[in-house]
Amino acid sequence: MARAVTCSAAWLELVGDILTRPAGAQPFPHERVADLLRESVHAACCTRHVVDRKWVDHIADCWPVDYLPAAPPSGRLVDATTQPLLRWYSVTRSDAPQVLGRVPSTIAGPEMVEEWTAFARPFGITHQLALPLVMRGGVEAYVLSRPDDDYAEDDLDLARLVLPALGALFRQRVVLEGVSAVRYDPVRSLGLTERELAVLTLLGHGLTAVAMAHRLRTSPRTVHKHLERLYRKLGVRDRLMAVQRAREAGILAPPPERDERSTRRSGRRGPVPRTEGRAPGGVADDGAPVRSQD
Repeated sequence: MARAVTCSAAWLELVGDILTRPAGAQPFPHERVADLLRESVHAACCTRHVVDRKWVDHIADCWPVDYLPAAPPSGRLVDATTQPLLRWYSVTRSDAPQVLGRVPSTIAGPEMVEEWTAFARPFGITHQLALPLVMRGGVEAYVLSRPDDDYAEDDLDLARLVLPALGALFRQRVVLEGVSAVRYDPVRSLGLTERELAVLTLLGHGLTAVAMAHRLRTSPRTVHKHLERLYRKLGVRDRLMAVQRAREAGILAPPPERDERSTRRSGRRGPVPRTEGRAPGGVADDGAPVRSQD
């Protein structure tokens, strides 16, 4: 309990700093997050993984930097046919933390576990705890590794406690990725925080407070609080005026102009219907990875 209280205070401080820092073209503080994750669960290494639509694993970052080699000595990239945790997420599409040793044998059999263990043990990776952040075609996640003791139930409980806050920060990062760097000058002049800019960006996309709350993994009430502060800083009273003022200030892009000539030529008055396609390459319709036939 004492560890949970101490860690919760540290995480609240971190999340508060990120949400309230002045908006600007600042990189996401992965290293600071990774250091706190390692400290929270006593891990030797924290890696950030970006898994593509074929469920092939790419290590984007590693802390400590020199803990793992830049590329596997064999040159073989890890994918969901060889790594139990990847297999777990590709099959279940779960968005919850998971421990390597708790992946059921029905998903990752003894042969896969033994193969992965033989591959990873020389790098000081015997036990792993994954925290999935963004689930799309693949997954982006932090993975915490240890060479000795396995993760216990209290480690998993702590990961469950931390993950919602991390997920909210990543959702905000995804929204802000679409903001052009040239728009940050008027943002700074108004003193907007990163959270307020994310809310304003979604407001410009026409999202309701409920939809914004879902996108940012927060509550509609919290979104309304952000909107109130936005209105004060923009000197307006409602969402329509806020979007108009933000566009006039150069914070939001102007609305796209409709090309009537193209509409008449195409003979269409409404949106073009999408054609349902197959599951992405390398993933079966049920989400299970598919081995290449090459």
